[in-house]
Amino acid sequence: MNVHPTAIIDPSAIFGSGVTVGPYAVIGPDVRLGDRCQIGAHAVVEYTQMGSDCRVFPGAFLGLEPQHLKYKGEKTSVVIGSRCVFREGVTVHRGTALDQSVTTIGDDCYLMALAHVAHDCRIADHVIIVNTAQLAGHVSVGAHAFISTSVGIHQFVRIGTGAIVSGGAMVSLDVAPFSIAQGDRASLQGVNIVGMRRMGADRNSIRLIRQAYRTTFLSSLLLKDALEHPALREDNPYVKSFRKFLELPKRGFLRPSSADLKDLAEEEALA
Repeated sequence: MNVHPTAIIDPSAIFGSGVTVGPYAVIGPDVRLGDRCQIGAHAVVEYTQMGSDCRVFPGAFLGLEPQHLKYKGEKTSVVIGSRCVFREGVTVHRGTALDQSVTTIGDDCYLMALAHVAHDCRIADHVIIVNTAQLAGHVSVGAHAFISTSVGIHQFVRIGTGAIVSGGAMVSLDVAPFSIAQGDRASLQGVNIVGMRRMGADRNSIRLIRQAYRTTFLSSLLLKDALEHPALREDNPYVKSFRKFLELPKRGFLRPSSADLKDLAEEEALA
């Protein structure tokens, strides 16, 4: 263990082997750092459990009080998996008693400079959140999702597995798995084929997801009818994930813009 003499360490903190804490960092109450974690200069970590091999860059703040007017000092926490990176100025706030009292971040996540994860968010594995993206409270982000720069995501919104939210998007409704969301206010722009390939999806799975997307969002079917369509009943793990997400609406879903629907109608007219 290598702790700089200017760092402030709360007596309750528990460190694994090989932990490094930089100059003027503050490790507050109820912190557990896994093996080989690195805490940079002037970073602040409190009420946080962290897996192994995580890196917290200078000026990041993890586990501070939630920005919620009904928070009254209840003991809540942040739980982070292994091999995560928190770049300069990242903020991750702990949960509230109004939810499950915990903000969670999975394994192998990368949060770039000045990104913000609010109270009670649930971030799955292999998620990338780019510079200045802002997640409000209770947001859920599926595995392998990509949140681009300067994105704003409304509270309680769900971002599906393998989805990408393009730079500058303002997202107020759920984003279906494997899709592309873009714009202010955001709309769907098609299937995230590049993201699916990075996840290891084969050509047939990509074809089936495109078919499921088309059936759900580019046809005249109501959602309840689309869920019963054969395109969403395929015995394929990606389609099953897509369908399961759509079965649990909370805020409604982003849909393609009217321009996209017009382009589809013209395409079909020429077919």
